[in-house]
Amino acid sequence: MKEFLDVLKLEASEIQNRFLRSSIEGKGTSQEVSDFREHAVQDFVRRYYPFPYQISKGGIYDSYGNRSDSIDCLILHPNHPHTINSHGKHSLIVADGVDAAIEVKPSLASKKELERALIQGISVKKLRRRIDTLLLENRQHVLNLSKQIPYFIFSLEAKKDVKGTINEIKTFYAENQTAVIDQLDVVVILNKGLIVNYKYADLYPWKSNFTNEQKAGWLFEEWGENSLAGFLYNLDRSFGASANITESYLKYYLLSQLYNSIPV
Repeated sequence: MKEFLDVLKLEASEIQNRFLRSSIEGKGTSQEVSDFREHAVQDFVRRYYPFPYQISKGGIYDSYGNRSDSIDCLILHPNHPHTINSHGKHSLIVADGVDAAIEVKPSLASKKELERALIQGISVKKLRRRIDTLLLENRQHVLNLSKQIPYFIFSLEAKKDVKGTINEIKTFYAENQTAVIDQLDVVVILNKGLIVNYKYADLYPWKSNFTNEQKAGWLFEEWGENSLAGFLYNLDRSFGASANITESYLKYYLLSQLYNSIPV
């Protein structure tokens, strides 16, 4: 749907401008700059996951006693307890009520910032949901993935050659012997594209002549100015915190103009 995509392009420009303004509005205080940028992403996500969803930030606990690092933007499913304290913040966030975790990093050109986001992602992926949320699913590797919280990194830029960023990600995971299941899911680079980690070939969603071996692993999808559409599409197809009894309709609005234009 062209009109929907046009709106998302405007949203992308607004986010970009808010990131740039944050350096001025929060001048002198790095935490304020960071907060402004987080709010820009949170506000966008909130528009597409409205009440009774909740958008929050912080560390996540699972029922096995584990806790993640603090994450900038969390999509809390309507089933999440209303643990709002007197300051309007969630005093407790639990893994079985989190649909997705999104870390905001203005630039991934810096290896240090990239690795910090990867470390935060591992802390999220180590958590486990207690309850099965997939109906009529018998593939054990998919069931295992559904017990974890999807982890995204949202950024304005990466290295000029995106392959350099992908190689740094792969090198970090190899050096730290990080299992595939504990690696991030998607990196969003605004107005450029998405780095997607297809962990298993049967989860690859596009029509292509790729072999199964080529469908599993790291791929860069050039969504360009439609990168926010790609972001929403991947959020929509992630394993959420509760079982869906109906098919999601959002993909039909996002992909009607894009399906054949995504390099695969």
